[in-house]
Amino acid sequence: MNKLPDYTQKEKIIGYAFKDKDLLERAFVHSSYANEHRIPSYERLEFLGDGVLGLIVAEKLYRSSGDEGVMTVRRSLIVSSEPLEDVTEKSGLGEFIKFGNGEKCHDHSESKVYADVFESVLGAIYLDGGYAEAVRFVDRMLGERICEVMRAGKSENSKGDLQEYCQQKKCGEIRYETVSEGKKDGRPYFTVCVYVGDKRIADGDGYRKKDAEHEAARYALKILKRLK
Repeated sequence: MNKLPDYTQKEKIIGYAFKDKDLLERAFVHSSYANEHRIPSYERLEFLGDGVLGLIVAEKLYRSSGDEGVMTVRRSLIVSSEPLEDVTEKSGLGEFIKFGNGEKCHDHSESKVYADVFESVLGAIYLDGGYAEAVRFVDRMLGERICEVMRAGKSENSKGDLQEYCQQKKCGEIRYETVSEGKKDGRPYFTVCVYVGDKRIADGDGYRKKDAEHEAARYALKILKRLK
C-alpha cells in the first residue's frame, strides 16, 4: 500500500517544519490519487513552486558574474527537470508521493513527476514560511548544483558544460538518442549517442540513461574542443 511516512520524516529531509501540515501532505498528492479520492493534487503548488524557483535562481545568477546569455544558460542547467529529479530521488522525497492504484505500479524514478514534486514542496514552503524559507530549501537541496554551474568550466556536469559550450560557439542544437538497451551484471545498461547539429559526435554508456548521456556529453565536449 502506498502510504506516506509521518510528517517528521518528510520535514527532516526538507529541513523545514510546517505550521500547516495539510500543505505538506498536499505537496505529495499525485493527480491520479487526487482523482480517485476527490482531493486536491499538488499541481497548483507545483505551478507556484516553479515561479518561486525561477526567481530564487535568477536572483543568485544576477549577483554572480556573467551577461544575460550566460545567465540564461546557467539558469536552464539548474532549474531543468533532470537536476530536480535527481535531488528528489537521492533525498528520498520521491518515496512519499501518493499515486493512484493504476499509477503506483510504474517506475517514476526518472520521470518528470519527481521534478514536479520538488516544485510543489517549494511552493508549499513558500506559502507556509515565506521567501526566506524557500531560499533555504533551495540552498539545502540544490546548493551543490548551483555552485557547480557557477564554476564555469570546472564542474563535472558534462551535459551542462556541453550545452554552454555549444551555445557560446554556436555549434548547433544538442540531441541525445538511445542506441541500445540491454543488461550488464544483471542490471539495465544503456548506450546513448549525442548529436550536435546533424552530426553524431560521441557515444556513452551507463546503468541509467542519465549516466550514459553524461558520458556521451563528456566525450563530445573533448572532441569539439579538439576540433576547434
